[in-house]
Amino acid sequence: MVDLETIENKVNKGEVFFISDFTNLGNYEATRKSLQRLTKDGYIERIAKGIYFLPKKNEQLGVIYPHAEQIAKAIAKRDKARIIATGSTALNLLGLSSQIPLKVVFLTDGTARKIKVGKHTIEFKKTNPKNLSIKHQLTNLIIQALKSIGEKNVTQDQLNHLQKIIDQSGDRELVYQNLKDAPVWVQKKILDK
Repeated sequence: MVDLETIENKVNKGEVFFISDFTNLGNYEATRKSLQRLTKDGYIERIAKGIYFLPKKNEQLGVIYPHAEQIAKAIAKRDKARIIATGSTALNLLGLSSQIPLKVVFLTDGTARKIKVGKHTIEFKKTNPKNLSIKHQLTNLIIQALKSIGEKNVTQDQLNHLQKIIDQSGDRELVYQNLKDAPVWVQKKILDK
């Protein structure tokens, strides 16, 4: 049986966890019921079917929910899948857009699915392995952001912003090296600064 103390010993406040994280303490059904009871009693929060988190609480804001990227990374880790943020999510993470997307999309080699989290949707889109071949996260974000903007729509201000992020990361050589697997136009935009 799972109790709050067991969860607190294994999970930090604000962290996402799953029923499967506790099935070593009992069978799946008993674990599920324990987590349902703790949710009903207000000790933990349910994000979606089988996905929970130990809430952080703020006096002014109330319960602080994990952000979509945190939830997506937890799901990817559990499923042993790779993910890459795309579109408006990549733009937001790089500071190229201040809009927080209601639909957060990730490419994955795991299972394609949609998860509703309050007003937001997290979507995992199945992609071919070539799109996931670059292991460096910043490079992936840059490629996906530029693809989202489009070759003819990229501005010099956006490229300057990306160069600043690359400089601040301390990974300039790694980013440039990984860009060899990006579309040629993306390579030219970043390398021909």
